[in-house]
Amino acid sequence: MKSFLSIVLLLLAAASVWADTKEEDAARYLETMIQSIREENEPMRNRMFMKLRVLGDASVGPIVDALDDPAAEVRHYLAFTLGYLDDEAVIDPLFALFRSDPDVAVRSAAAEALGRQECVEAVDPLIEALADTSAQLRQSAAYALGLIGDPRARPALEKAKSDSDDLVRFFAEDALVEIDRAVARRKP
Repeated sequence: MKSFLSIVLLLLAAASVWADTKEEDAARYLETMIQSIREENEPMRNRMFMKLRVLGDASVGPIVDALDDPAAEVRHYLAFTLGYLDDEAVIDPLFALFRSDPDVAVRSAAAEALGRQECVEAVDPLIEALADTSAQLRQSAAYALGLIGDPRARPALEKAKSDSDDLVRFFAEDALVEIDRAVARRKP
């Protein structure tokens, strides 16, 4: 019995040496995700997205560290991914992308991610984005405002219903419906 216990303990010790931490797993999955994005391998990119989501908080640090990637398509997908991680640590990096990334698709993904996070602090900047010259950013801002459901956005969304872009109008109308639903859910 004593030798059996010794063998079990030895195996457990060896396994712990080989076992990765969640952060190491996240870094490995992120590396594979970035490579998949560069190679346009959507199935693998999507698998890594799911693995990073399952790891949750352990994924935030490695993703945030990679947000300075020179490739806009990588930053875009990383912003998208952060929107699905339930951790307040994603808010500031998403704001930074939303405010200053040179690529409109990245800013749009960050706007939508802030919406998925239901970030009330993003309401005013998203309202401002409804007047941006980029229809894509205006669409994302309207969509995000609907996800947040804050009634302060109502006047700007009413105005956006007459935007020159069909999708901006669609998302503005939908956001107004979502705000009504959110308000109704909050009433006692």
